[in-house]
Amino acid sequence: MYTIGEFAAHGRVSVRMLRHYDAIGLLRPARVDEHSGYRHYEPSQLGGLLRIVELRDLGCSLEDAAAVLGAADEDDALRAVLLRRRAELEASLAADEARLARLTSRLSTLEGEPPMSALVFRSLDPVTVYAARGTAPGMGPENVTPVIDRILPPLEAALSESGVDYREPGIFWYEPIEGTEDLGVNVSWIAGDDPQPGQGWEVVELPGAERVAVWTYAGDMPGIGRAWHEFMVAMDAAGCEPIGPSREVYLVADGPQTEWVTELQQPVR
Repeated sequence: MYTIGEFAAHGRVSVRMLRHYDAIGLLRPARVDEHSGYRHYEPSQLGGLLRIVELRDLGCSLEDAAAVLGAADEDDALRAVLLRRRAELEASLAADEARLARLTSRLSTLEGEPPMSALVFRSLDPVTVYAARGTAPGMGPENVTPVIDRILPPLEAALSESGVDYREPGIFWYEPIEGTEDLGVNVSWIAGDDPQPGQGWEVVELPGAERVAVWTYAGDMPGIGRAWHEFMVAMDAAGCEPIGPSREVYLVADGPQTEWVTELQQPVR
């Protein structure tokens, strides 16, 4: 048998860590001397310790290690843990790459290079739309996107089946629901010359505005939250005060999302 010091050395871990594994029931010693309290480990336990060390080195949790060591089929359990960990790392890398791109863009702006988009102002005419509405439990793509995915296809299907005249671009707008943290999510297409009420949509008159800040975003929907942030930063720097609901106007929404062009609109004063 190995003493705790010998076992720790073979596993390249600290004695303190082995005591912790014992305390949480992850890897108990084969024998504990009843008089001295010294821990001893069997050579057959070394494989389990090395498995724990491997998983920790890959960023897996002690709960993952316990699930693998306690599984009836250790290989299947290990495969499941590693597949999940790989997905986590891939998502983390993608997020870090996106942050790096934003950081590089911000540095470029500070160093005098022109931004990818520019803040412009114009007036906005009233427009009549065919709209559907849902409620999201707060702002953010993780809350808003599922609502859009739920209400947009039925709206499009209802309009197509009815034969009414509706036109691009699509217009989405968002309104805080007073007294709650919820957000009203509205999706729509422009109504034709003779708007008609119908099942599956409502006719909405979107008001015009004298002064609207506009920001053009080219890219997929996961990046639109960052575009809104850049837009708000630009408005703040220009001394604008946002008033009323903001809008997204999908100028180009065919083909791969990477080729989409969306106009962000915010009435200001």
